[in-house]
Amino acid sequence: MGKPRIFASSGALMPVMDVVEAARFAAREGFAGLDIRPNPLDFWPTTAPRRSLAELELIGDGEGIGYVFQIPDSVNPAAALPEDCMRDVDLLKRSVDIARLLGSPVLSVHPGVARELTALESHGHRFETLRFERELILVDARARAIETLADWADLIAQAGLVLAIKNEGHVPHTVAQTAGILAGLLDTIGRENARANLVTGNSVIGGGLAQEFAILQKRIAQIHLNDGRTPGADKELPLGDGTGDFSVMADFLATFPGAVTLEIFAPEQPAEATLASRDFLLRLLAVD
Repeated sequence: MGKPRIFASSGALMPVMDVVEAARFAAREGFAGLDIRPNPLDFWPTTAPRRSLAELELIGDGEGIGYVFQIPDSVNPAAALPEDCMRDVDLLKRSVDIARLLGSPVLSVHPGVARELTALESHGHRFETLRFERELILVDARARAIETLADWADLIAQAGLVLAIKNEGHVPHTVAQTAGILAGLLDTIGRENARANLVTGNSVIGGGLAQEFAILQKRIAQIHLNDGRTPGADKELPLGDGTGDFSVMADFLATFPGAVTLEIFAPEQPAEATLASRDFLLRLLAVD
């Protein structure tokens, strides 16, 4: 089999190194690149130091690694409040600037959540009311997400970028509870540069990896590889630590031209877990 373009994740490595150190790690350990996941403690689109950006450029050019960039997790395509929408567009534009600077071909993003539904909860417990219908609130949020994601796809198309939307059925109040809904959402958006980011651990704990992969396969522009075990509980486990059967997508992974990111959570030994996950993947693909 062929060998995919395996990327390390700054989010996975964040407990022990900053984003520049993560880029050096990726280069030193022979990864194809680094997937940059912003967080306000380390690297944020509106506050990223110029020095860090310059160092990332130098490492990329000098060591021959690539980058992919994620839009911050706080951004919500289904947002309804005008102040949230304005903030999200600003973060999107700044993310585009960083993606262009670092040569990232994609920007990955969550599909959005109906945050209004949290108003029908108290201390984590739902309560019933005749004043509002939860399903209608969710339908409205999904419609907003579709319109917003279409606009964002058009905006980033001007920079030659692809918008890669994640599957995340486990997230409370998500507008895309299943891979089927996400596929329909992408079809309704109807933009060539609006694609899927398959997060395998989310599939393992959701509708099943084989099932969700089959639904999204033709729409995938990016892959976040991680494992899962408990239904509905997102742990971003290292590969092999959960119940995922990755053989169902081995042939696809071997020839996939995009970034395959080891987006794992192992804060006690993140570097070691990243390398072990890569070894697991290479064994799966029978690559020396």
